[in-house]
Amino acid sequence: MSDIDYIMELIDWNNSIEKQTQGIELAKDVKCINAFLQPGSPYGKSVWENCAKILSKRTNEELSPYLIELMEWLQDMNWPGAFCILERLKEMMNESLFQYSYSVCLKCAKALKDKTWEKNLKMLF
Repeated sequence: MSDIDYIMELIDWNNSIEKQTQGIELAKDVKCINAFLQPGSPYGKSVWENCAKILSKRTNEELSPYLIELMEWLQDMNWPGAFCILERLKEMMNESLFQYSYSVCLKCAKALKDKTWEKNLKMLF
């Protein structure tokens, strides 16, 4: 089993493609995938694109508990990995928690008056 800090170090977009690929490969063995949900400090956005790739390869069953967090990634489509997450979410529309998570995020976006997030969420359909 690989250390999550080591994986995050490898998947940083400032590294060579070879190192990033190695990190993505090592991440396949990580059981607790919430570590890849838009990690903050000390990793930051430089790992988000590869985190999205890692998450997108997981099963619907693995991702279902994190649907709200994945939909939060759509708040700004300029964020690294946002389009990758959007496409993966589109594949999950028939999951039992999908509609519930979508409605929660849509209500949140409306409450925050975040028109951009609202529009981005609607891209799922």
